[in-house]
Amino acid sequence: MPDPHISTYAHEAARHLGRAGDALAGRQVRSGPTKGNVPPWEGSSESDFHGTLAAIWVWARYQSLAGDTRFAAPREAAWTFVEGAWSQFIPESLGPDASDEAPFDCAMVLRAALAERALAAGDSQRNKLVAGAARLLGAYLSELSHVGGRAFADPGFIAWCLLDHARALDDKALLVVGQRFVERFFGMRVPPPVAAEPEDTRGLFDFSSTTATRVLAVMSSEGPTPFLGVWLRERVRKAIPEGYTSRSLDSNVWNACVAAALGRAYIASTDTAFRDGCVIILADLAGRDLRQSGALGRDDENLAADTLATFYWGLAVDSLVREAPATAVVVARNAQGRR
Repeated sequence: MPDPHISTYAHEAARHLGRAGDALAGRQVRSGPTKGNVPPWEGSSESDFHGTLAAIWVWARYQSLAGDTRFAAPREAAWTFVEGAWSQFIPESLGPDASDEAPFDCAMVLRAALAERALAAGDSQRNKLVAGAARLLGAYLSELSHVGGRAFADPGFIAWCLLDHARALDDKALLVVGQRFVERFFGMRVPPPVAAEPEDTRGLFDFSSTTATRVLAVMSSEGPTPFLGVWLRERVRKAIPEGYTSRSLDSNVWNACVAAALGRAYIASTDTAFRDGCVIILADLAGRDLRQSGALGRDDENLAADTLATFYWGLAVDSLVREAPATAVVVARNAQGRR
């Protein structure tokens, strides 16, 4: 039976993303050498490559849901900044000389481009840059020997973005690269409880729930198959947290990441435990948005509205929007469920 709340949820998601889009547009640089840049928080003048891509996703996703083009100019200015700053942030390879944030930057290129693709937006030069970022990530995942990275080095987020990109373009070669990575390191095993995920207090950031992004990567790797629903209901359901989980760093961003995975798991499995878990966290996040701006700070110690926190909250709200099913790329399995 269709879920009446979810069937009308796109309107609610559009309202949220519209508010978030206004907040991000309000601090976009409008002139000078970094025109189009979206700094990480109000009052900052920092050039924020992945933050600007996060804003593009919010604006494009809002237009896709609401049919409202009011963020078209900010999006175009943001892409102009991204293209102009490309060589500063995206290296020729993601080897040891690349910055720690470069793989995440490439993943955010793909995430922003996916939202643009839904609007049939983009041009040939931009598409070449996006394809280049995808190739870099394919090589990066093929050579990655461990999956212990967190924050900007979270391999689950990177694999999720690459796999979604490959499916959207029906790029079978990239899809296989992503699927092999997921099988090698994640598989269909039972993930640990989300609330028990270790923390990294040695650095400045710990915003990505690696348990949640692992689940997102597996869902994208498997595609919309009955096998995926069984895995979610029988193995992942046990990992659902009771609600908002306190963290030493980036609590709002981390919890939004968890909610995004739970929402997508509900859409894929129809198990209401995932929906309820997502809604509980979303309610807590909304209660922390005292200005009702759709924008959040990283945590209770960092209250200034942050671009990544706003982006991940947007992902979480959007996760309960039921999309038309994409065409699945069928990959044969053997009797053990392996490709």
